[in-house]
Amino acid sequence: MRVKVYYADTDAGGVVYHGSYIRWLEAARFELFESFALSLVDYARRGIYFAVVHLDVEYRGLAMLGDELDISTEVTDVRRVRFTLATQVARSSDNQRMVNARVTMACLDSLGKVRSLPEELAERLRAAIEHG
Repeated sequence: MRVKVYYADTDAGGVVYHGSYIRWLEAARFELFESFALSLVDYARRGIYFAVVHLDVEYRGLAMLGDELDISTEVTDVRRVRFTLATQVARSSDNQRMVNARVTMACLDSLGKVRSLPEELAERLRAAIEHG
């Protein structure tokens, strides 16, 4: 996924604000589901939600206003009720890494209680690990 850095993504000095990366990580997760032909919207309509239970972000460089950034996400772990993704953000022009992130998501029901991952999702996540 590629994003362009706009004014709203930066601080007063034109450097990407750290919270902007969190938004892009969320967008990358949404796109990952879409690439599996699964819809977070459909899951929500069925009362199935995914909550961040752990987030680890390593900031490695400064992205600036006007930069284009490539965001790639891979599945690294799948358990009964959760899965973990590794995401990298790099500047498109020189492939310099800006961020390494790991996020663990838990599956919840409509009451906020932990539940098993839907089988079709668990299968696609496991297949993504196997096929790299």
